[in-house]
Amino acid sequence: MAAPCALAATSSDPLYGEDAQALALLQCQADYAERYAKAVTAQRATATEVATAAHASCAAQFEAFVRSRLTAAGDAERAQAMFSPAAFVEHHSQRMRDYAHARTLDVYLRSTATF
Repeated sequence: MAAPCALAATSSDPLYGEDAQALALLQCQADYAERYAKAVTAQRATATEVATAAHASCAAQFEAFVRSRLTAAGDAERAQAMFSPAAFVEHHSQRMRDYAHARTLDVYLRSTATF
């Protein structure tokens, strides 16, 4: 069976499609979760702790994703960004944070179940 993060690298994402910045962030977090799942350690973190640490580890990819949102936005979203840039950034940041967290949990739990 192929590793979940390898699958993420070869197929488009259901939410973000082929968006390079989104895929880079999701792959970074999936790689982190898989590495931790396969590490031989005396202490095991909970899946939520791993997902939180993965987010911190991939902060540069997260920032690149947020910066890329304006160029990937449609006309309606560009108008929203012009009138309320803070709300635009917060919306996309929170949406990706929640989505990446859930995907990282999934990768970690799948990786530990087969290890």
